[in-house]
Amino acid sequence: MKELNSPSMENEESLSEQIQPYLRKWWWFVVSALVILSVAAIYLRYSTSIYQAEASILIKDTQSGGGISEIAALGDLGSLGSNFNTVENEIEILSSRKLMSRVVEELALDVQYFNEGNVKISESFQSASFRIVKNQTEELSEPVAFYAQKISATEISYWNEEDKERKTVKMGSAVSLKEKLSVVFLDSKIAITREEEKFPLFLITISDLESTVIRYTHKLMVDQAVKSGSVINLSIADPVPNKAEAILNQLIVEYNKDATEDKNIVAQNTVNFIDERLANIELSLDSVEIKKENFKRSNNLSDIVAEATLNLESSAAYTARQIEAQTQLSIARDLKNYMSSLGTNEYIPANLTMENSSINQIINNYNELLLTYNQRTETATDLNPLIQELQGQLSSLKTAINSSLNSYIQSLETRLGSISLQSSTIDRRLGEVPGTERTARDIERDQTIVEAIYLYLFQKKEETAISLAVTAPKAKIVDSALVANQPISPKPQIILLGALIVGLLIPFAFIYLKGLLYNKIENRKDITAKLTNTSFLGEIPKLSTDDEDTIKKNDRSVLAESFRILRTNLQYKIATLPKTGKAPVIIVTSSVKGEGKTFVSYNLAMTMANSGKNILLIGGDIRNPQLHRYLQEGSKSLKGVTEFLVYPEYTNQELIHTSDENENLKIMLSGSIPPNPAELWLSGRVDELLDYAKDTFDVVIIDSAPSMLVTDTLLISDKADVTVYVSRANYTEKPLLDFVSDTIENGKLKNVSMVLNNVKTANFGYGNKYAYSYGVDQDSGWDKFLKTVKLKK
Repeated sequence: MKELNSPSMENEESLSEQIQPYLRKWWWFVVSALVILSVAAIYLRYSTSIYQAEASILIKDTQSGGGISEIAALGDLGSLGSNFNTVENEIEILSSRKLMSRVVEELALDVQYFNEGNVKISESFQSASFRIVKNQTEELSEPVAFYAQKISATEISYWNEEDKERKTVKMGSAVSLKEKLSVVFLDSKIAITREEEKFPLFLITISDLESTVIRYTHKLMVDQAVKSGSVINLSIADPVPNKAEAILNQLIVEYNKDATEDKNIVAQNTVNFIDERLANIELSLDSVEIKKENFKRSNNLSDIVAEATLNLESSAAYTARQIEAQTQLSIARDLKNYMSSLGTNEYIPANLTMENSSINQIINNYNELLLTYNQRTETATDLNPLIQELQGQLSSLKTAINSSLNSYIQSLETRLGSISLQSSTIDRRLGEVPGTERTARDIERDQTIVEAIYLYLFQKKEETAISLAVTAPKAKIVDSALVANQPISPKPQIILLGALIVGLLIPFAFIYLKGLLYNKIENRKDITAKLTNTSFLGEIPKLSTDDEDTIKKNDRSVLAESFRILRTNLQYKIATLPKTGKAPVIIVTSSVKGEGKTFVSYNLAMTMANSGKNILLIGGDIRNPQLHRYLQEGSKSLKGVTEFLVYPEYTNQELIHTSDENENLKIMLSGSIPPNPAELWLSGRVDELLDYAKDTFDVVIIDSAPSMLVTDTLLISDKADVTVYVSRANYTEKPLLDFVSDTIENGKLKNVSMVLNNVKTANFGYGNKYAYSYGVDQDSGWDKFLKTVKLKK
């Protein structure tokens, strides 16, 4: 009765078959995982840990928001600009090489101190007992390395790894390490601990400043914490945690310092301009006062104001207007003269409070645009489209300022002309006033104008000085630099997990690729999948080096059990043959040499003989005879099939020999190797030999030649009742099964049944854990493992 398998059962079996190759090599996975995990553990032990420091700052005067400026209360002075920058611009500034170069110089990051261990070296930051100040006149093509050790409070020893010559110098002495590179050793005031017997040894490396700046600039990460906010996150990764913290903290300091310098540029230029003008006004004021003093002395006047009060009342209003116009005209002309000598990157004095508000606004716009232009040129060239656009805007604003000043001066001059004309009218009315009184009035007017200008400029100077004194930092520290306790690289959990995965993948990939590329037969399914219409008799297990390859009487070995199964299956095969009353003829063949057909022939014959049957084993391979190996010594020279087929005088009885192991087994050897084997098998003596054998014995087994290499087997295949076709596991190539299939389909071989020889226990078709184990002593699991890894026989 046939067993019906459902699709689910077939799928389950298919999945089980796919898993079996991996389960059979389970110890490969264990060993590979342990090896890779050990390598990962060693890597984690000696690899350099990378720590990440993080900080965050708030940019207070940006368009993206932020806090209220601390100097907003001084806005009524009109001397503090209202420059706002986007957070993106501030990120670019923080990421610039300019700021990082200041950090590198301040922290001396181009000089590194290392402690050497047995396996790896580790950097020491600001903990050495000395420090080095370098004097470099040109860029270093490569880092300079040397050893140094403090040997006393005032002396230090150093040497190169190449010459090993120790040199000792005093602290504070300059030492030439390389052409155009010298260093000075300074005491860092760090003493040795009680655990140390002497000052530690350091490996010093000195790198080029620019390359160091570029290295740390690439390490620095700057990003916006919230898209619409003005908080910026800073982070940097480094093997030395305290160095990473120091770099971020110093970067914030340098950023605030740079921002403060930018804010004070306009105010400082304004102070310089006012100081220059005050010096000139002081000279004019002294001149007017001396002139007034000399006039009074020469004219014996005591109080000119009191004497001229009545005459000047009518012209007081015009005098006030004339003073105001003169003040504005003087400031405008001075500013115009200053503009004529103004450099490309110099700022225009602002906040002079001219009556013309449009000029003041244009000047403020020009200074703000110039500040932006100077910031941009630090990170871009003149070819940058943005720089060229800013240059054009600056030129346009400067032209507009000059044009506005010219117009304003013309209007002031016109106003002064009108005031002078009306003042002359008043003067004519005062014609009776003595000349001395008129001269005194002119002197008084000049003194008043000069004093007004002086007081105005002095007031602006004080306002500008206040703005310089109260400039607040641009960045408010939200979180100072902090390094987490756990390194960001390497991560032990990830590396160990990855090592475990790799350790499992290596044997998996090897087994998988072997399954794809390996083209040799391994188990019965490789045969049955190709030869679907050919019966399969059985499998012969692979023997170890110390196992017997022949079957004895009462043999309970695995080999004997496998041939008993083969014998039983073959009997079922023979039972289906027509009843002729004669012994069946079984031909044992293979595709190529070395597949074990002689081995199978002999042991199959011995198994049948052990069951009490009278068996004749004929050496049908007369080209490469091997059957003599199973008889006593000297049997190779015995006559056999060749002699019977060639010489008619030989009879069957005299060429048949009894086996040493079982008297029921008779063997007829191949005999001598003839020059024409194929022609001999066409001889009529072949039928005579087989007729005798079938009439005399219970079963006739012929050990024939490989069917793919020679035609001998095909010539006598029609005389066989059953053809036992032997393939060898891990030896016979799968493409050879195509030859077997074609031979069977073409009818060249008759009633073929397959036998797979040399099968590993793990590859038996019905499960290795059941293969031939009944009644046989079994090794324990531990013994099997030791044998697998070759630690036990």
